[in-house]
Amino acid sequence: MLKRRTVVELLPICLLLVASLFLPACVDNTKGMASQTELTLDEYLKTSNEEWFLTGKKEYTVQAMMVSQELSFHNDLEDVDYTVDDDGVTVVLKGSASEMWASELSSVQSTYTKPDGSEISKEDFAEKDAYIDIVAKPSPDSSYARFVPVDQRVLVETAWGDELHANRPDVEHGDGDYLVCRVGADGEPDLSDVWVVNGTLFSTRYDTSHLNDGASQ
Repeated sequence: MLKRRTVVELLPICLLLVASLFLPACVDNTKGMASQTELTLDEYLKTSNEEWFLTGKKEYTVQAMMVSQELSFHNDLEDVDYTVDDDGVTVVLKGSASEMWASELSSVQSTYTKPDGSEISKEDFAEKDAYIDIVAKPSPDSSYARFVPVDQRVLVETAWGDELHANRPDVEHGDGDYLVCRVGADGEPDLSDVWVVNGTLFSTRYDTSHLNDGASQ
């Protein structure tokens, strides 16, 4: 005789079926993060098959403001905490992924313009705590970039004494982050100043037309 199972008896089976549907997607979302190889920058450069390629910043829009009082915030993409104050020189910037960082006004003026192309001035931030749109100045072929696959984590000690991590755990990176540096006087990558750009943002901010050129090793 066919035995009829109660709802209580069937519940564990149903839960297992539902879990089996979502588990593959969850595993795929980690994209190798659980089994990362950790390397220093020097180790990665010596062992990686990836190559440096010529790049430069594209024109893109971010937002900027000065604050009227102390403001603290955390940048998840960089894993860095910032605290800024109304000092007349510090600008808070917010990118397309809502990531926030701070920079001095002089650096902002050299890197960005107003949407109409005119220079940014301190007076543009007269209304405190209110964002304005600013646009990055394109700088074609001014940098080199090198891809870091998401299953590798690279520690970068910056020229200013901070530690950055390519493909830091618990952050979305797409297929992987990028190491970026300036073009040196000899036309080669200037490894004295290397920084990390999150893989989900790289193509919106940097030129990728030379990605497969097989440039400098």
